[in-house]
Amino acid sequence: MNIKENKKILVLLVFLIVLFMSLVVYLSYFTIFKASDVSNNAANRRGALQEQSIKRGTIYDRNDEVLAYSDGEKGNYQRHYTYPTIYAHALGYYSKVQGKSGLEEKYNKYLSGQDGNRVVKEIKAFFDKSIDPNSGDSLKMTTDTNIQQKSRDLLDEYGEQGAIVVMNPKTGEVLSLVSYPDFNIQNIDADSAAIIERNKGELFNSATQSLFAPGSIFKIITSAAILESGINQNYTDTGEESFGGLPIKNSNQKVYGDVNLNTAFTYSINTYFANKAVQIGNKKLGEVSEKFMFNKKIDFDLPVAVSKFNYEKAESRALAESAIGQGLVTTTPFEMCLATSAIANGGKIMKPYMVSDIVSTDGSSIMKKEPEVLSEATSEENANIIKNMMISAVNKGSGKPAAIRRAQVAGKTGTAQLTSEINNAWFVGFAPAEDPQICVAVVVQNVEGLGGEVAAPIAGELIDYSLKQVNK
Repeated sequence: MNIKENKKILVLLVFLIVLFMSLVVYLSYFTIFKASDVSNNAANRRGALQEQSIKRGTIYDRNDEVLAYSDGEKGNYQRHYTYPTIYAHALGYYSKVQGKSGLEEKYNKYLSGQDGNRVVKEIKAFFDKSIDPNSGDSLKMTTDTNIQQKSRDLLDEYGEQGAIVVMNPKTGEVLSLVSYPDFNIQNIDADSAAIIERNKGELFNSATQSLFAPGSIFKIITSAAILESGINQNYTDTGEESFGGLPIKNSNQKVYGDVNLNTAFTYSINTYFANKAVQIGNKKLGEVSEKFMFNKKIDFDLPVAVSKFNYEKAESRALAESAIGQGLVTTTPFEMCLATSAIANGGKIMKPYMVSDIVSTDGSSIMKKEPEVLSEATSEENANIIKNMMISAVNKGSGKPAAIRRAQVAGKTGTAQLTSEINNAWFVGFAPAEDPQICVAVVVQNVEGLGGEVAAPIAGELIDYSLKQVNK
C-alpha cells in the first residue's frame, strides 16, 4: 500500500470521525437541551402514546386519602377523581381531550412515568415482581380533605364568588386552597363548552390568580413599615384628612381623637395609616411590602400571580390610598395568607408547598419537601407587636365575628370598595394566637356587606373547624 492510498484512508477516517462526532453532538444537543421542547411539542405523538401506555400515578391527601387514581386496560386507562368539585383548582385535571391543569400538569412527568427513572424501575421490577414499571409515581399533597370540603361549603353558603387559603404558618404547608365557583373535573370533557358559555370564571383559580385590592388587611404591612421606620406613632384623628386633594375618611365618619398605632389598628382608622405612610415615604413602604413578597414571583406548585405595589413614583395621594389597601396595591388571597403567616411565625414567611412527597412505584421517596424560610419579612419583635394588635382587632374591633371559644384568634378585616354599595370582603388571621397552627385568608367577592360582616364569620367557623381537624 503506497503513501497516496494511506492518505486517502486517513482522510476518509478523519471524515468518518468528524461525521460521528457531529452526530453525537447533534443528538446530545436534543437529548440534553431540547428534550423537553420536543416531548411537549403538540405535533409529537410519541409522548402522548407513552403516557397512554402508563398507568398514571395516584394522588393522596395528607391523611393518605385517595384523591385521583387510574384504572382500566393498558392503552385505555381512565382517570378518576374522588372529590371532583372541591379539588377542581387545587388538584387540576387530566384529560385526553382537554389536556392537563393544576398538579396534574405540574407533576405530569412523574405521574406519567416520564421522569427519566423508567430504566431504573424496569431493572428493579426484574428483581422484584411487586414493582410495576408501567405505573407512574404517586403524589402526596399537604391538603386536608375535610378542611378543603369545609372551605368550599362555606363559600357556597355565603357567596357566589370568592377564595379561601389555609396554611400552616410554621411549615408553609397548604391545608386548603379553594376558588369558587368551581367545576367538576371528572366531567371536564363534557362540560367545558357549557362552562365557557356561562362565563362565570369557573376555570379560573381566584385563590392564586385573581388580583384584588386588599383593603384594610394591607394595614398589617403598613404597620410593619411604621414600626421599622421608627417614626412617632401618635396621631390626632379628626375623621378626615386630605392628601394631594384626596380626602381620606374613616369608616362610618367616626372621629377618634388622640390615638397610637395599637388603637388605630384595632379600629382600622384610615386617616392614621394614610398620614403615617406619607411620613415614612413611598420607598420605605415599598421596601417593606417586598419583604412580604409583593412585586416578587412566588415559587409554588401552582402558578401564582405577582402581587403588585407600584410605589416607585407614588406621591402623597397614591401613597395614602395604598396604605389602606386601595390605590396602587393589588394582591391575591394566596399572597395575603403568606403575608399574614409572617406575623404568626415570628416575622418569617415559610416557602409554601402543596405537594410534600413524590413516591416511586417501589415505595421510595423521589422528592420529599422540607420546610424552608422564604423571606424574613419583619423582626420577631415587630411581628409580636402586630400579632397583639391583631388580637385586639378580633377582641374589640371589626374582627369580633371571627372570635371562637376554642382558641384566641388574631386577625384583620378588610373591605375593598368596588362601587358605593358593592365590596370585596376580606379577613386574614391565625390561631391559636400564642402558638399558631392555622393561618387563613378569606375573600368574598361582590357583596354588600363589610369584611367584618361577611368574611370574618366564615374565617371564624373555618379556623374553629380546622383546629379541630389538625388536633385529632
